[in-house]
Amino acid sequence: MEEIKKKYKEICKLFDENNPYGYSDKELNDVIECVGELPEALKFFYKKYGKTFSFFQDELMLPNKYPARLNDNYLVFFNENQGICQAAVKKSDVSLIDPPVYISVDDNEWNLAADKLSDFMVAMYGYQASIALEYNPEDIFFVSREEQKKIEERFTKRPETIKGWIDKKYEIILYGNDNCRIALMDMDGEDDIQMTYAANSEEELERMESLLSDIGEAI
Repeated sequence: MEEIKKKYKEICKLFDENNPYGYSDKELNDVIECVGELPEALKFFYKKYGKTFSFFQDELMLPNKYPARLNDNYLVFFNENQGICQAAVKKSDVSLIDPPVYISVDDNEWNLAADKLSDFMVAMYGYQASIALEYNPEDIFFVSREEQKKIEERFTKRPETIKGWIDKKYEIILYGNDNCRIALMDMDGEDDIQMTYAANSEEELERMESLLSDIGEAI
């Protein structure tokens, strides 16, 4: 669990959050009574950080929040803001500390999104940060494959990614340090990639924009 806790602390540092808070034992016990056990990596996140972050984009949810989404084989815990797709763990994997995460657009076909739940959380909140951090250009950009190479050269690529978000085809690729995130939404087979980026300070945003001045076209 120490490695998992370290990953989650990265999220707080990125959002400059010093006072995280989460769900109570009673709230989590109510969930467990409804859906069964939860993986330790998910239970810890709910308890420590579950109520800390809120976004206009997508939402962390308790698996019993929307009964219509309860699934016989999967525990849904993350929802795209328009309900286009959901992320879940297999019920057969709940005894694992840090199980794989799967994504579905129809509750029937589930595809692997991340090998570890903790990596999914760091990647998803990194993606949210690229949109929701206070200092951002308030635009979405198209970047070419050639421009992506420039990003690779100028920024540190993050190890965590998410596969199959939105419509099974998008891969979320992330770059940045403790104070910023660049997110690329890479749809296989398309020439252009969508980019969002943001920082937790004005100085960091200025640094990013100086390195991105010749990259991207606002949509």
